[in-house]
Amino acid sequence: MSNPATQRKIIDAASRYSDIDERYYEWEDGLSSAGLSLILPKSSLSTFDWCVTGYHFDQLIGGILTASEHDIQRRQGNLFAVPDHVLLFIVLVGGLDCQCRGRRFEVGQGDMLIQDMSQPVSISVRAGSAGPCTYQYFILPKSSMAFSVDIAPLHGHCLHAASPLNRMLRGHLATMLALFDQMTEMEVKGVGKGASNLIIETLALLSGKALDSPFEHSTKLERVCLFIESSLGTQLTVEILCKRFALSRASLYRLFEPLGGVACFIRNRRLAMAQRMMRDLSMRHLSLSAISRRCGLEPSVLRHHCIQHYGEPPREIRRELRTQFAHRTHTQHEPTHVGWVSTL
Repeated sequence: MSNPATQRKIIDAASRYSDIDERYYEWEDGLSSAGLSLILPKSSLSTFDWCVTGYHFDQLIGGILTASEHDIQRRQGNLFAVPDHVLLFIVLVGGLDCQCRGRRFEVGQGDMLIQDMSQPVSISVRAGSAGPCTYQYFILPKSSMAFSVDIAPLHGHCLHAASPLNRMLRGHLATMLALFDQMTEMEVKGVGKGASNLIIETLALLSGKALDSPFEHSTKLERVCLFIESSLGTQLTVEILCKRFALSRASLYRLFEPLGGVACFIRNRRLAMAQRMMRDLSMRHLSLSAISRRCGLEPSVLRHHCIQHYGEPPREIRRELRTQFAHRTHTQHEPTHVGWVSTL
């Protein structure tokens, strides 16, 4: 049985780096793939230890990591990194002390933490009696949900270890990681697709909106959303959408009400597109004005919304994204979590 390509697996650890600063930047770089930043006192740098094994299942990224105690957070300043994804943490050893939406709560052994990567969160990673904190992580794009699940209300939801949904999903995902090295390339892709659908169905059940089918989402909302996604650089108005999909204005507004309204949805998708272009090194020759217009936005509008929603102007966001790449010491041929997530 042939193993999947080495580009689908990452094994990394602090012990690989003799320089303390490099250890820090490598860990921080990995966290940035989840839109998170590391908070660690300088006094703890020399003893900070971590190791991670990551797997790319084509439509899903998963892995296991172990780390010394530290704090991580997603703030306004780094929300712009990867807002189009969903992140699951499953605690194996130790625990997570979380602060989200004004409440504090604990995520213990076996519990599953659901995160909308467009929303802020603060997490303290703590060790357990059996050793340093160890947890599994899984990242999938919101687009895989075909806009049929509103993930925002589930941000910060803790699915407890004893619940049937947790036990079934946790068991499936753990087996998937354990058998990765025994699967062929085709099997890895198929298993990733199946796991993504299982996660989507679980999230739909938690949100209280059962899907007609866990594998085929062909709602009218999805078709409109996918058209918008393919037309972000062009003029998009309520009139154009109503005419194309034979909808009245009232029907269109009702469709998008759960997503914050049609204008809000289009704006957020354009902002996400601008983010991807600012992060893409192949587009570094483009000015911010050119990026804005390719996304269907005026430069002043992009600046206004970046400051309003992400706390920073586009120029600063672009500089920070480039700094992240500058800190990376991997070779061109070595896979990274940041590279993986950007292709989901």
